[in-house]
Amino acid sequence: EHAILDSSITIEDYAQGNGIENNWLTRFLVNKMEGELVKEHLEQAKDILRQKFLIGFLDDGKETIYRIMKYYGWSYDEDETKKMDQEDCIANLLTEGTNRNSNGYEMPKRGSQAYALITWQTQFDKRLYEFAQELFAEQTKKWGTHERKKELKKKKKGGT
Repeated sequence: EHAILDSSITIEDYAQGNGIENNWLTRFLVNKMEGELVKEHLEQAKDILRQKFLIGFLDDGKETIYRIMKYYGWSYDEDETKKMDQEDCIANLLTEGTNRNSNGYEMPKRGSQAYALITWQTQFDKRLYEFAQELFAEQTKKWGTHERKKELKKKKKGGT
């Protein structure tokens, strides 16, 4: 059953704790759902990501799907029609999504109280996300597409 959101709750109310999860991913990974988080918890969460996860991102969906398929040894059907159907299905999921929130909402503006509160409530998860982006790049060597591996080599040669 889905929770009904109270439309009278402002983004500031939410950010002050009326619904927001405090660093949920970090807490989940280190099994500390309550109490104060410290830097050691973040480092532990990073280690868990490094050792246990194949990283993927919805905003880099095509690359992510390739990596998942490679990791599990999956491939598209040999029948060309079925293969096209499978590719179309994946492309549709990546663009349209499933179980997506279709309600419009305004993102808090940098400098606002809501932005500051949300940033504070998610500070460890934000760092964990940035680390996951680094891991995604590192995992390119083993799991990335040929094109992505070439991009990575170019970046390294260019010194960026």
